[in-house]
Amino acid sequence: MKEKITDNINDPEALEKLYRANKRDFTREFSGIPGDSDSELVRFWKIRLASGPGTAKKFSVPDLAVVIVISLLTAVLVKLPAIFTAINETSFYMRDVAVIAFNGLILYTFRQNEISTKWMTAYGAVILALLIYVNLLQGGEKDSLIIAYIHVPLFLWCLFGAACISFDFRDVAKRMEFIRFNGELVTMTGLLLITGGIFTGITVGLFSAIGVNIEKIYFDYIVIPGSAASPVLASYLIKSYPDITRRIVPVIARVFTPVVLVTLVIYLISIAFSRIRILEDRNLLILFNVMLVAVMALIVFSVTELDKTRNRNINVLILLVLAVVTLVINAVALTAIISRLTYGITPNRTVVLVTNVLVFINLILIANDLFRSYFNAGKLDSVENTVAKYLAVYFLWTVFAIFILPALFGFN
Repeated sequence: MKEKITDNINDPEALEKLYRANKRDFTREFSGIPGDSDSELVRFWKIRLASGPGTAKKFSVPDLAVVIVISLLTAVLVKLPAIFTAINETSFYMRDVAVIAFNGLILYTFRQNEISTKWMTAYGAVILALLIYVNLLQGGEKDSLIIAYIHVPLFLWCLFGAACISFDFRDVAKRMEFIRFNGELVTMTGLLLITGGIFTGITVGLFSAIGVNIEKIYFDYIVIPGSAASPVLASYLIKSYPDITRRIVPVIARVFTPVVLVTLVIYLISIAFSRIRILEDRNLLILFNVMLVAVMALIVFSVTELDKTRNRNINVLILLVLAVVTLVINAVALTAIISRLTYGITPNRTVVLVTNVLVFINLILIANDLFRSYFNAGKLDSVENTVAKYLAVYFLWTVFAIFILPALFGFN
């Protein structure tokens, strides 16, 4: 990017095109252009980018204080069963812990984006209704209820997305920024958890060496609360130091995409020669769904890191082949799922079927756009538009799975 900026430093149209193609890299690299490139155009861009996307926020004591308060509040709420013994721990973690963890992250996002009181009130009403609903569901471990609990985090993720785009649902570019931010958030949270895991191992080992067993206490009061609060800290670090993850995440995407492609091709060949009867193995079908969702997430995120200035981009081709291979595996899974419907329609089979169909349609749309984009990089925007618009479909499905599907099966 720095080389492209330098080559076009006196061409306003070319600079604008580079900026629109990759705002984050352009913003990051523009500050490092040669010092002798001092012109009205350069000064204009420096002013324009001074508060634009990709610039780190200045350290703010109040902002850090908010992060600490939200993190501590999240940590305390996660340990409510230990504070109030009347609360059933299993039921609490199954129904409420996702709401608590996401709520801290969403509240911090509200402050970051300066969301209006109107939207904050609406969000509070939705969260209150969700908490009342999931805690009123009775029936132990019935399938339809477990499905509702599983989809609660996905519903909250959608609310988190709405907060990230400041509830501007018509802006497709903001939706794509949200997808990019998810990759950065997952990466930073993972780094924090890995670091915390190493520190935990060292701490427990040191105390064990002197005959003090702190494993259970440390896990209950440090690891669990810390894990729940880590996304808030990760979000703060990303906003304050954007270069930390924005240099790492694209590399991770480029490394893992071909690795996943090779793995899936080998797996697809192995299926053909395997003695396992996929049409009858329920556990294998569940793993299939987990794999499909994971690969779909990788494809969606990798799309946001593509270079929009190069035709016949090898990364576009890799994603296209990955999408096609995943479609083939999805078709195999769909065949198996449909065949199991002959034994009757259950909540689990319904969810697995609908999830596969939604992913299958999304993959077809993305593969079609990637094919056209391989020959014309300018059409990569259509891939992003497809990805961004399809998020609404997943949101509607989570609403259905939580609030409607249990009732359709009599909460059984």
